[in-house]
Amino acid sequence: HSPVAVLSLCLLAQAYEHASELIAVFSTLDMSVDFLLQLDRLVQLIESPVFAHTRLQLLEPERHPFLVKALYGLLMLLPQSGAFHTLQHRLSAVPQL
Repeated sequence: HSPVAVLSLCLLAQAYEHASELIAVFSTLDMSVDFLLQLDRLVQLIESPVFAHTRLQLLEPERHPFLVKALYGLLMLLPQSGAFHTLQHRLSAVPQL
């Protein structure tokens, strides 16, 4: 019932290809305020200790290209807000492919 919860689980389970596919599907959904708030909370969660391993995997974009794609896709869905800038700043630290 919660697409953002499914995305969170995909990230936790390291199912990054599926996560990037979900993001593509999200672009076809109605972007309600509630949905955008859930995305905002997900970005906050990504910055928490629970996702430290995921963030460290960003240091190897050649090994985890779908993780990078999923997070950039998430960035593109967000309006310019605090969550947008937080995620943009995080992704600016990713080494170039």
